[in-house]
Amino acid sequence: MANTDKRSKKTVSAIQTTVLQMLCRERISEIKIIDLCKNADINRTTFYLHYRGVADVLEGLCAEIVERVYTEDVAAFDFTQPYNALVFLTSCSDVFSSYKYLDDFFCSSKDADFFLIGLKNKFCENIFNKHRTQNGNVPQNAEYIIRFLASGMLDTYVAWLKTDKRVSLETVFQTCAPIIGAGSELLDE
Repeated sequence: MANTDKRSKKTVSAIQTTVLQMLCRERISEIKIIDLCKNADINRTTFYLHYRGVADVLEGLCAEIVERVYTEDVAAFDFTQPYNALVFLTSCSDVFSSYKYLDDFFCSSKDADFFLIGLKNKFCENIFNKHRTQNGNVPQNAEYIIRFLASGMLDTYVAWLKTDKRVSLETVFQTCAPIIGAGSELLDE
């Protein structure tokens, strides 16, 4: 997204929402730009001012989500305090729920895995860079440990979304906290 004015943000939001809604019913390869534009109530020229295609919309959405999560309360998050993972997850959950149809997309779209891989990669990169900045000396396997922990947390979140939610998200991640703690110990070696 090149423009950050109010009208451009509104247009981008309409495009993102429409793409997520359409992906709940169709595969990414089945979405036609003309149908997307009709559903978003924009013209194709406007769409192409912001994006090259549907995959570009998802890539931009992924980057936007990660940026928003890291500008929220996640500054305090690190893996050295296992229960701090809940800060990260709560921030993710708050950001995710601010996008209409995103939870539905995670639960029902056949293309959600493609999106989640990109999201995991961006989160892992940010966490790894933060860990390296804070600690300087990074264990040889730090990238793999961080990927295992961050991917596991996001996969668990999506699995929880698909349940009846009788067990709170906080309970789920408090149960997983010892695993995060063990991972953080490995990072500190």
